[in-house]
Amino acid sequence: MAERHPGARSRRRETAEEPAPYPAHWEADIALRDGSAAHLRPILPGDAPAVERFHERQSERSRYLRFFAPMPRLSPRDLARFTTVDHRDRVAFVVLVGEEILAIGRYDRTGEHEAEVAFNVSDARQGTGLGSVLLEHLAAAAREHGISTFTAEVLPQNTKMINVFTDAGFEVHRHLDDGVVMVSFRIDPTARSRAVMAEREHRAESRAMERLLHPESVLLVGVSSRADSPGGRVLAALESSGYEGSVHVVSREAFELGGRPAHSRIADVPGPVDLAVLALRPHAWAEAIDDCARIGVRSLLIPTEGFTADEDGHRAQRELVARVRRHGMRLLGPGSFGFLRTAPEPLSVSLAPTMPATGRIALAGQSSALAAMLLAGVDERGTALHEFVAVGNRADVSLNDVLQHWEDDEHVRAIGVSLESMGNPRKFSRIARRLTRRIPLVVLRPPGIEVSGTPGHDVRPSTLPRRALDQVLDSAGVVPTRTVKHLLDVVDAIGRQGLPEGPRVALLSNTAALGASLRGAADEAGMQITLEDRTVPLATDPRVVQRAFTAIAGPGHADLVIAGVIDPLRGDPVSWLREMATVARHSEVRLLLCLITSHERMQAVQEAVRADPALPPVHATPYGAIRAGAGMLRAALRPAVDPGEPAQREDVDRAAARALVEEHAPTTDGTRELGPVATRELLAAYGLDLLPAEPVADEEEALAAAERLGYPVALKSADPALRHRTDLGGVRLDLEDPEDLRRAYQGMRRDLAFSAAGTEVQAMAPAGVAMVVRSVEDPSLGPVVSLSVAGDATDLLGDIAYAIPPLSEQGAARLVDAPATAVKLRGEDGLPPADRAALADVVVRVALLSEDVPELASLELYPVLVAREGVTVVGARARLAAAPNRTDGTRRVLLGSAES
Repeated sequence: MAERHPGARSRRRETAEEPAPYPAHWEADIALRDGSAAHLRPILPGDAPAVERFHERQSERSRYLRFFAPMPRLSPRDLARFTTVDHRDRVAFVVLVGEEILAIGRYDRTGEHEAEVAFNVSDARQGTGLGSVLLEHLAAAAREHGISTFTAEVLPQNTKMINVFTDAGFEVHRHLDDGVVMVSFRIDPTARSRAVMAEREHRAESRAMERLLHPESVLLVGVSSRADSPGGRVLAALESSGYEGSVHVVSREAFELGGRPAHSRIADVPGPVDLAVLALRPHAWAEAIDDCARIGVRSLLIPTEGFTADEDGHRAQRELVARVRRHGMRLLGPGSFGFLRTAPEPLSVSLAPTMPATGRIALAGQSSALAAMLLAGVDERGTALHEFVAVGNRADVSLNDVLQHWEDDEHVRAIGVSLESMGNPRKFSRIARRLTRRIPLVVLRPPGIEVSGTPGHDVRPSTLPRRALDQVLDSAGVVPTRTVKHLLDVVDAIGRQGLPEGPRVALLSNTAALGASLRGAADEAGMQITLEDRTVPLATDPRVVQRAFTAIAGPGHADLVIAGVIDPLRGDPVSWLREMATVARHSEVRLLLCLITSHERMQAVQEAVRADPALPPVHATPYGAIRAGAGMLRAALRPAVDPGEPAQREDVDRAAARALVEEHAPTTDGTRELGPVATRELLAAYGLDLLPAEPVADEEEALAAAERLGYPVALKSADPALRHRTDLGGVRLDLEDPEDLRRAYQGMRRDLAFSAAGTEVQAMAPAGVAMVVRSVEDPSLGPVVSLSVAGDATDLLGDIAYAIPPLSEQGAARLVDAPATAVKLRGEDGLPPADRAALADVVVRVALLSEDVPELASLELYPVLVAREGVTVVGARARLAAAPNRTDGTRRVLLGSAES
């Protein structure tokens, strides 16, 4: 796939301006469709020799498609023109692996808002998605400089290039002119372009994990003769797992290890190799990575630790990742416990001493400590796994990549993930929102672990409270848990029996006291109890409980039965547990058991459960059984609250908003408060009308303003701390005539003499429930929209609902109803309900604005008065900043690159 360079036929705008500074924020590592990685950066004059080599390697056909004429060599003048750009009107990117250029993409401005775009992809790399990635990055750069439309001139036979444009999700216009296809399209992100990008990202990252987790050959570097060394443990695990692929060993201590010949150098290993495990100390990593690249290693795993938790450690880790990706490889670790798969084609490339039973649960963690805890819990329960992955410091491969892979794995019934930190929580929630439509996702966020993360995990700190991310994950459909035991209880229950088919819960107990404990825990968990039996006698014959369970599990009664049993200490508890499990399977209900018994008999039951995946989980407390059941129900009911497609509004004027922001936003660090007029214009571009108001300097100006606005009016202090506080005298409402206004103005000047702020006169709004709608550009989460009822108590109690755009219509409606105090909107004690649909429309528009305008550092609509019909935005404040590099924006990048 190639395209001629724009310039031979384009009317490129010449400029005498100085080139813009080198845009380092445009640099990024990218994932290719074949699962490999590459580095993308702006072109530099020093790239001329590499560009010349790239051009000469191209086929005659590719050169013809680029220049519309044979061009065997580039002249020095051409090379200078191609590699010297101003990073503003003339922009070019190169994609590299090592020092080799794989592709070049560029745009040249041809008008105020228009540029001609072109690509040239190496013949050997065509079909790996480079053209589409270059288009995304060029479009993002162009939008920064006010360009809204791309054009291109393509020969009709260059179908691959035409497909890059038409398949990108933009609305492409094309026509034939003098034997050339003329293409043009707007580069504003659309719902379809975002969906296309997400699908391509998913495909590339899933393929990368497929390559890493399913190696046909493994190289172990740094294997020691000591059995407890990391390399020795990985080799032992690999051999005991039954791995049938090729295994190579590099060791400086022995000529053979475990009957395998050992190489003294990586260079002596016959390549290519799918996966190399570097069980080395940090000082040896760099050389080993370069040596692995020379023999064709595709992926790396580093089980050892090595970075400090300070900035020096983070910098060293970023340099490690850059080295790995420069060679087109992907990395799991450092500090990774490894990974294992039970079937098909079992293998363990991990530090785990044993292999779990074969099942359909996928489990992932981060640090080695937590990974070891997860696997210990799996062994204790006998949980049957399909795959386990520990990403360690997730310097490169992250949990997001793992989720992308498991979404395509037909062997996975449920996924459990332990989060110690999140490098890209916005992307995680986006993937989770899609994944949970089909596969339950159970997430552990231990108390005390914040978004800003743990040592070794390079993340952006969040400015929002922990509950904001908790709500974001909740809206994505995940099942939240707070301990390792809680996480494993839920995934083990789902793995053994699958999900309940509905929300109906039946409780069974053989003592009233135990039944009361079950019911209390169930009510606290919000379960829908449809049937309850506490009348089963505490009999020595265990068949009494079995008969009661058979009755309660009958057709149409329940989807989940939670039984609390005090063991009569007679008979074999394992045998009646098996009989209850058989009844549950035939009745198509899910069963959880709370068993109160002796230590010895509980051990026997747990041993049986550990050995037989067909048996239901058995808990020692009512709370444990109820908590596991609540997790099962939450996962089962997730598809019923699918948020749907992102909401759109046809009356949005993005061009007007973009022009206003470019005029007012600061270009360097720092923020700028938008003035009242600019704020009103910005909101109007997104269909949000601000109630008319006029600043006044004295009493006469106030009277004149009131005449223009029309009585009744409100008088407000311009002091941000007072402008909404009627209790502190900062607001005087319902001023019916000039005399009322005079008294109010004089009183306010007297009472607020301590404030130097001015005043303003505003038209009166219809009465309604006062709400606050905000958006903030968070460094970690990106744009976040929040909603709450107005008032100090709401902020003090934290009754604020958060969500990440884009929002669907259903998602906006749920955000409106989410705060506990939003009950005021529904109408209580004879009061009429407020117009929640109109408020949801405001939420959608704020979400669109915050997503489209990354320079919008913060926006506050306060108050938003929700009347019986309609809403009124009374006040607004907007603050702009230089556009951030969003972790999940409109161009695909890999975690740990400049974008992240």
